[in-house]
Amino acid sequence: MKTIKFKFLLPVVAFMIAIAAAFATQTDGQEDFALEQGYIYVDGVCQPHGKCSGIVDLPCTHNGLQVFGRSGPTSCLKTL
Repeated sequence: MKTIKFKFLLPVVAFMIAIAAAFATQTDGQEDFALEQGYIYVDGVCQPHGKCSGIVDLPCTHNGLQVFGRSGPTSCLKTL
């Protein structure tokens, strides 16, 4: 009797763990589209300018100027 319960419960428990692991590791993909503070160069100084996404394939621009992200405390060379 105990082996019948064990043979039935073991696959059920393994299946439930697999389902829980699938939901625990699922991402919603929103981290790829997070907005970052954008900066443009005005007279050699980084000036804040709106928010841009960090998607590399679609460069962020403003009035034909490339918008950058801050790569350090004083420089903005990160491509947005």
